[in-house]
Amino acid sequence: MAKKIFSCCLTGLSCQIIEVESDISNGLPVFSIVGLGDTSVQESKERVRSGIKNSGAEFPQTRKIVNLAPAEIKKQGTLFDLPIAASILLASGQIKAENFENSIIIGELSLDGEIKKIHGVLAIVQHVKTLGFKKIFLPAQNAKEASFIEGIEIYGLNNLKELITYSHNSDFLKPFPSQCLERICQGLKQPKRHYTFDQIIGLEKAKRALSIAAAGGHNFLLIGPPGTGKTILARAFAEIVPEMSAKEIFETTKIFSIAGMLENENPLILNRPFREVHHTASLISIIGGGDVNPRPGEISLAHNGVLFFDEITEFPSSILEALRQPLEDKHINLNRAKFSVKFPANFTFIATMNPCPCGYHGDPKVKCICSPAQIKNYHKKISGPILDRFDIIMSVPLIPMRNIFSESGKSKTAVLHDAINNAKNIQNSRFSNVPLMSQNSDMSIDEIRTFCELDKDAEKLLNNGSDKHNFSNRAYLKVLKIARSIADMDQSANIQSDHLAEAINYRLPNL
Repeated sequence: MAKKIFSCCLTGLSCQIIEVESDISNGLPVFSIVGLGDTSVQESKERVRSGIKNSGAEFPQTRKIVNLAPAEIKKQGTLFDLPIAASILLASGQIKAENFENSIIIGELSLDGEIKKIHGVLAIVQHVKTLGFKKIFLPAQNAKEASFIEGIEIYGLNNLKELITYSHNSDFLKPFPSQCLERICQGLKQPKRHYTFDQIIGLEKAKRALSIAAAGGHNFLLIGPPGTGKTILARAFAEIVPEMSAKEIFETTKIFSIAGMLENENPLILNRPFREVHHTASLISIIGGGDVNPRPGEISLAHNGVLFFDEITEFPSSILEALRQPLEDKHINLNRAKFSVKFPANFTFIATMNPCPCGYHGDPKVKCICSPAQIKNYHKKISGPILDRFDIIMSVPLIPMRNIFSESGKSKTAVLHDAINNAKNIQNSRFSNVPLMSQNSDMSIDEIRTFCELDKDAEKLLNNGSDKHNFSNRAYLKVLKIARSIADMDQSANIQSDHLAEAINYRLPNL
């Protein structure tokens, strides 16, 4: 008679309950796994055979068939090792079924029966809890990560022998204590970054614009000659972004869990991610995907954080154009012949570039050696649609380093951080009843109509600025969003004309 164990598989962020059925019958000692398992699933036969033997149990020397149902779903990964072993032990009468009712079993086996860490546990535990399962058995290294989901018993296993012992004595293992994520987030301090605005001399206008971008989640393009500080400004931006809420920490941690990038001792992502991508990175590594098991790319790892392209003109046009849809929709759809997954990608996009190939076009002291055709072709590397998706475009002038002993950064990081967090709190209150929206840059036209009302003078100023600088419809709306963020930084309920004038100044074309 076939015996059944429940497990779970993961595709992208989507989970699917899998029934692991084992049947043992008379015949030649054949071990077959059916149900559309990939190579890693088929290879589990050797791990399961050795793991059972080396755990002190008996591996049946008869015909064994394991079915992974539903059979039409592609099964991937090594997390089926433990449920396959458990189902065989259950079918052979070596473990009891009573202690595994309403339970999920996942984990990878080594040849000696040890249970190894797997990826994506946070998403799996959250899913099975919503389906009403009461227990989950998983690798001990994943127990702390799984314990952030309350309302389900977490049993961390070091080896297969512990699972066998538990089946006969349920008091042998105690559930891993649940942890309240919000309480943990309040008690832990976010690690400090290496770069701060305090270390940057001058460039007060750029610092002001970056602080507004941090407050509202606005995309930012820095243009300037080599050595002006564009890169260090972008890296220091990571220090002033608002602190993450418990919900954002959970969302971000879940993505890093799927990517296998969490630490064992502290499996939480407390800082907003800052993903700096080199121009030699592949398209798949940036947008996500893969031929077998789809993985989140850099744009998803930057979710709730920052994606930084240094020298954006060095990136292939295929990569830049692939960012169009995620920058607008805040997610990425990956459609392949064998799967279709959706990853979140709500990030602040920061990029830097030189004004020309030599870098000195428009510099008052260094003569540019580029021809007009070279400059034009250089600017063409960024298409109009991508350029239009930047909320703020700013030139960064060269500040003489002789001021290093006489001038210090005026914008103190702590002061800026407090102002930005206050602006973020205003936005949290504003969008508390608006689903899937937490910052000004996410506003659609309906929210803009509601939260960005202008008086007649401000409206006239915006329309005149739009006509003069030939704003697109997208740029027109972005100016309103930036003005809303400036008003929030000033803790003003209404958008004033000076807020709007500053926002228009940040949208002036520099290319």
